[in-house]
Formats: sequence, C-alpha cells, structure tokens
Amino acid sequence: MKNFRSILKVSLLTLVVLMLARVFLYQTVKTDNFHMASTIFPGDRILINKFRAGLRLPISIVGLPGVNAPYADGIRLPYLRLPAFKKLQIQDVVAFNVPAGSDKPIDRKRIMVSRIIGVPSDTVLIQDKIVKVNQKVIPVPQKARAEYRTITDGRAISNEFLRKYDLEKPRIAADIGIFDIDLPTGVNSELEKETGVKTVRETKLFLGDVSIDYYPVSNYFMWNRDQFGTFRVPAKGMTVNLDLKTIDFYRDLIEIHEKHDVIVDFSGVHIDGKIATSYTFEKNYYFVMSDNRDNPDDSRKIGFIPEDHMIGIVTRVIWSHQNKYDYIRKFHIGRFMKRIR
Repeated sequence: MKNFRSILKVSLLTLVVLMLARVFLYQTVKTDNFHMASTIFPGDRILINKFRAGLRLPISIVGLPGVNAPYADGIRLPYLRLPAFKKLQIQDVVAFNVPAGSDKPIDRKRIMVSRIIGVPSDTVLIQDKIVKVNQKVIPVPQKARAEYRTITDGRAISNEFLRKYDLEKPRIAADIGIFDIDLPTGVNSELEKETGVKTVRETKLFLGDVSIDYYPVSNYFMWNRDQFGTFRVPAKGMTVNLDLKTIDFYRDLIEIHEKHDVIVDFSGVHIDGKIATSYTFEKNYYFVMSDNRDNPDDSRKIGFIPEDHMIGIVTRVIWSHQNKYDYIRKFHIGRFMKRIR
C-alpha cells in the first residue's frame, strides 16, 4: 500500500510538471498539410518555444490544455504576455492561433505554422513573386516550393515520383494530362525526365488574376499570391488614413481584433458612431507567408496576425509519422530532432 501511494504521488507530480511545462515553456503540435513544405512535412510533430518570444499566459484557464480539449468558457483572463528574450524577426518560423472571426478564446483557436515576412511597421511588397521588405529583397527560403504547370501525354504523375520527393498530389488543371504541382527547387528538371511528361514550367499570376481568394475581399485590391501590396504592417501607435478604399484593408483589424464598431456609408467611414478619416492602431500585427509559396495558407489569404495570437517560435521536429497520405512515406526517420530554420 505504501509503495502504491509513493508511485501515485510521483506519477501525479510528474503529470503536474509536464502540464506546467506545456502551458508555460514548450508545446508540441502535429502538422497535417503541405503549406510549409519542404521545411515542415505532414506528420511532423514540431516543438514550439513559448518563452523565447514572450510567454502568453493562459486565457481560458478552466479546462484541459489544447485547442481541441474540453474547457469551460465562463472564465477568461485578460491577455497578458511576459517580456520576450528575443523579438520576433523576419524569417522566424512561428506558431499562432488563426485570427479568423470566432467567439472562442484566443488560446482555443486552431493553430497554424508559417514564416514571418513582415514585423510591425514594415513596408512589404510582393511583385512577380519577389518579396521586398522596406525595399530590401527577402531571399526565398532554401527549401521553398513553387507551382509548376505540367503537361503529360495524358497519364498521371506516378506515385513513385510523389513518394520520392514527398510531394502533394497534383491539382488537375484539365482532364487531358495537364496538372499543377508544387515542387522544391531543382525537382522540376527531374520531373521533365519522367516518362510521358512533355513540358514543365513555373506558373505566374498577374495583377487581378484570381484575386477573389486573397486578402482583403475588395474590388479596390486586386491582389493575389504573386502580386501583393505595397502596404505597411500595422503597429501599435501607427496612424493610417481612412476612406472608402482603405477601410477594406483595415476593417477586420479595427472591427474584430480591436473591438470597434465600423459602419461605411455614402458619407464615409464611421467608427463607434463618429466619422473617421484616420485610425491609430492599438495592437501590433505580423505578416506571414508559407514556404510552399504558390499554395499558400498565410497572410495573403487570412490577413495579418495579431501579436496576441502568437504562440511562439517553432524550433525543431521531434519526430515524423503520418497516416493521412497513403502514397507517401509514413515515417521520416531522418527528421527526428531536426532543427527548423
């Protein structure tokens, strides 16, 4: 009986320590898509360093840790973040809660991973896929992927080729052997050697092409994945001019994240019932981009990431195992404890 109590005590203490470490120091998340390939693959269990960029204290405290865990929504603590050991910087790979409008507490929203391209007050321009921040070209990550239009003699691209390079299934552009496929640098030349492949060329969007899926939803901003901006990343204390055009770009931030009532009519922009020709931001925001640049799930589609939605910096892959895609490898032995850059 005494031994049982000792074992129970040690087990409970270990559980408490692990839970505290998860809440205040580190967190692991499993990825399930190709948006950050070839840096992070489906099935990668990644480690998030919470305290390096400033620990965000829990907001929903009644419940189990985790975005999908049960919790009671009756008690929410105000947002509070401890000072950072190091500020978030361009090229940091970060984990954050998706800012899309939801009544859930911030720390219960879905988690995404992406790479910082713009920090508060930066000026960003994406022109012909080239990213410039404060007029300086930002190099494409070494392992970034791009979309290639591939024409074959009618046959599909083999699963063996997809498995060899850990590729997502091609998207069918036309049912006559025309596909769009995301490839790492240099793999396009290998695809050209495959049996039945006729041509492989990188795709490009021009200003106004398929802009409907990109931020913001507005007839004034005909931007897309390859042509986006110029714009400034909102920063706390930064003032911007407002009119019938610019309000489309900032409305979600003012209305959803900074909790002000916005009405737009023939007389102009009204904030909290008063006519407004300018607005001063109350929070810092970030602009992020996927490493799979041409198949994005990033700020080009979901908008800016508020600072209070940031969880931490992604530092390593703990292990890699997936069951979602049956045509690629289940295990990535070489990714065990692999550092993310």
